[in-house]
Amino acid sequence: MQLKDLDFTALEASLQHQFSLVSSAPDLEVFRRDWLGKEGTIKVLFKQLRDIEPERKAEYAAQLNSIKERIEGFVATREVELRADKVKVALSAERLDLSLPAIFPGLGRTHPVTKIERRIAEILRPFGFENVQGPEIEKEYYCFDSLNILPHHPARDMQDTFYTENQHVLRTHTTSVQARVLEESGKRQGGRLPVKVASFGRTYRNETEDASHQAMFHQFELVWVDKGLTLSNLMALISHILRELYGKKRKIHFVPKYYPYTEPSLGPQIDCTICKGGGCPACGGAGWVTVGGSGMVHRKVLEEFAYDPSVVSGFAFGLGTSRLAAQTIQVPKLKMIYENDLRILKNV
Repeated sequence: MQLKDLDFTALEASLQHQFSLVSSAPDLEVFRRDWLGKEGTIKVLFKQLRDIEPERKAEYAAQLNSIKERIEGFVATREVELRADKVKVALSAERLDLSLPAIFPGLGRTHPVTKIERRIAEILRPFGFENVQGPEIEKEYYCFDSLNILPHHPARDMQDTFYTENQHVLRTHTTSVQARVLEESGKRQGGRLPVKVASFGRTYRNETEDASHQAMFHQFELVWVDKGLTLSNLMALISHILRELYGKKRKIHFVPKYYPYTEPSLGPQIDCTICKGGGCPACGGAGWVTVGGSGMVHRKVLEEFAYDPSVVSGFAFGLGTSRLAAQTIQVPKLKMIYENDLRILKNV
């Protein structure tokens, strides 16, 4: 092929035909070598520029560059297309029809904590409690100040509580929901009665984990504020919930406790379902498991939210739904509830 005799229009037509013949990677490699290789047509034609008269050399060079760019563009584009086709073929060969059923797909189960929460909500339904939620990242006011927990109290120490950089906390108890509800009904709604609220959720404490403690666990909070409520009402409701969960023969007793936001305060306990009262790691060898904290709402808390403690009273309790779940499925360590061990969960 001589450059000085070359018909560029015919060359363009010839190239278009050769483009259409490149249908595979080997075809493309042969085409690239024939046209762009060291001994390829384009290199040969560029060498012949020295034989072209000077006044026409620029014209020939421009046309050759145009042809070269078009060939290079075709090679690059076709290479991508052939690579994509290869991937499609490979994927087609490996294709799985995910719509087909597995040999045994298995069935999911409701988590033990969720089952306990739903059961408690069902037990409380006839009593007319409203289910509310609160934030897990909480202001100190709702978690501590409003609940009569003074600044020097150990619960506000970094050893016991997770703090954020802006001095918010990961709530240490769902009692913070109680504070928000009483604020809404007392300060903002002029002391609306009755206040009957239940709340479920995660809580966090910076403590050493053992058989019955976790840094993250689930709690259930209930608060009832009205006229004429007494400690007997509190004990009766807790006993009703626990016997509905564990049966009428479940042994229940209450031990004195101290909480800044309730007075008097009680700790409800049940006989350990794992050791039947004989003593094990789940109950610390005592035979009894403390499943929550409770008491009559402290007068300072009522006053904080514009309620008159000489007119109204209230009680509140928080049950550890994680511990209740552990007792229900009879696992000796609380962390086993959260380890997603199918040997445990499949039998729930």
